Amino acid sequence: MQTKEESTSISQKIWDDYYKTIEQGSVGCLYPNEPLVRVISTIRKGINFDANTFFGDEGKENANRSNFIGECLEIGFGHTSNLLMMEDKGFLPTGIEVSREAVIRGKIRIEELKSGVNLMEWNNLKRLPFEDNKFDVIYGLECIYYNVDLCNIISEIKRCLKPDGYFAFSFFSQKHDYHKYIDILSVEENYNIVKWSDSHPNPRIRGAILSQPRSKEDLYKLFNEFGERRVFTEESDFSPTFNSWWYIYGKNC
Repeated sequence: MQTKEESTSISQKIWDDYYKTIEQGSVGCLYPNEPLVRVISTIRKGINFDANTFFGDEGKENANRSNFIGECLEIGFGHTSNLLMMEDKGFLPTGIEVSREAVIRGKIRIEELKSGVNLMEWNNLKRLPFEDNKFDVIYGLECIYYNVDLCNIISEIKRCLKPDGYFAFSFFSQKHDYHKYIDILSVEENYNIVKWSDSHPNPRIRGAILSQPRSKEDLYKLFNEFGERRVFTEESDFSPTFNSWWYIYGKNC
């Protein structure tokens, strides 16, 4: 079996090749991720809110959702739509990507829109290229599990996040149809290292290696270094494969 570093490099090449096959223009969604919009728009209500907290925002409905300050980081931005949304809410956004192609295309879109979003290629996957306590928000969607040294990248997120800063990440749930197409390579504490099999319905990502938490409880434990946190599920049967995602978000306290 490959080392964790070799496994991550395999996935890095697969995704860069994936982006190169996409027709000219943006490499992904032209609109931000809806669960991310909801998370950012409600963090002023707290993380593990109750009904009174969630609905008790009379007179603050718009203020809760906008006028943020500080710096945010998106890990594995793919497309730039989430970063543009964060900029619109008031953050100073930075995005990092293992795919050079995604960075090149993203910069074209950013320049066309005259945005201040900063995009960087991420090469040393053992370390985030930032100083300690830099960001007010760090998030990543459908991405960090392709770095199979998952505990290390979570520790790096903790290092770069300010005290009282927020985080948000998504992972495949066990109900996602993609779980029909995995080969388990090794069993780690709180997650498995798996590979998309040769029968995966998306031929462009076959062979990619990733980390997969075995349960919501395991995902919760993976983020033990943080303080307050919450896991929720998003599901859809719109596409030919049933989609089921776990989102974990919280506060570094």
